[in-house]
Amino acid sequence: MKKLLSLGLSFVFALAATVAFAQPQIQFQKTKHEFGTIKEDGGLAQVTFSFKNVGNQPLKLTKVQASCGCTTPSWSKDPIQPGQTGVVKAAYNPMNRPGKFSKTVTVTSNSKQPITILQIAGNVTPRKKGPKDWYPIALGNVRFKTNSVWFGDMMHDSKQNVKTTILYNESNAPITLNLAATKLPKYATVKADKTVIQPKETATLTFTYDASARKDWDYVYDSFMLMTNDPKNPQKRMSMGGYIKEHFNPADKINPPVAKFDKITHNFGNVKQQSRVSTTFKITNHGKKMLHIRKSKASCGCTATRPKKMQLKPGESTTIDVTYSSGTSKGSINKSVTVITNDPVKPKTVLSIRANVQPGQAGPKK
Repeated sequence: MKKLLSLGLSFVFALAATVAFAQPQIQFQKTKHEFGTIKEDGGLAQVTFSFKNVGNQPLKLTKVQASCGCTTPSWSKDPIQPGQTGVVKAAYNPMNRPGKFSKTVTVTSNSKQPITILQIAGNVTPRKKGPKDWYPIALGNVRFKTNSVWFGDMMHDSKQNVKTTILYNESNAPITLNLAATKLPKYATVKADKTVIQPKETATLTFTYDASARKDWDYVYDSFMLMTNDPKNPQKRMSMGGYIKEHFNPADKINPPVAKFDKITHNFGNVKQQSRVSTTFKITNHGKKMLHIRKSKASCGCTATRPKKMQLKPGESTTIDVTYSSGTSKGSINKSVTVITNDPVKPKTVLSIRANVQPGQAGPKK
């Protein structure tokens, strides 16, 4: 009896041992590769890491992930049978990445050791840069350092906000800038150090923005066409913008107006597609001077009505009605309404509108 029991236990242990060792096992020929010195404009640097399944069950790579977007991996997708081989390929893009680099590729599999880290390294020698690097935006035969003139923060009473951009003529013929026919907003002007750009030469445009004449607040944006005789594209779209902020004097900060909202966030919860929901925000002047509501503007998808009052005496209140139209959106949404006041401590308040838009149209209103 004891002999039979002993034989039975031996069989169980042998079976358990067989199951325990019945698994795939990945073995790479190498896990590190040094590219040495490569050129920035020399194209992709590529390497193949070969591996073998030295286990006794099929091996499957479940995930291969590079440490950054500059490294692109590819790998054997089919199961690797025992004794067979597979590959993981890594390609590094050196463009616009001069200097030394060291990256990793993480290989996840069903192997006994499920994670393997592959490493690549090298040194990228910079390429010789030219007009395409210095003036990256091409509009016809003219390249721009930027065709968007950004003034940043501008005080509401400022008149001389100045920014420049550079144009480069990459053609083989002169190009004339027609500034007289370029229609800018009335609060902006442009000058050029030259109106005829010779081939392979540059011109500098200087823009001046009169924020006091804009008569607006916070984010402002305008687009316009720069007129030229470029046969490839005579009208070149440009834009200008910035943030107009109130210039507060020391006296404005003594017993100032104080804008207080009853809430700064409203969550509509679940909302059906193609429906409209509304809420109201209340603003009260908790200060000691007149509160001026300079502007209220909703983001796309929201409609904010003009406040019932634009001036609030100390203690007075008004409301801003906000309506959200869900349209064909779906999932979690976050919209906003920006309110600008003459509160010197917090002149800008962003009201948040949230909802979870679900498929299906809202039922008829009762």
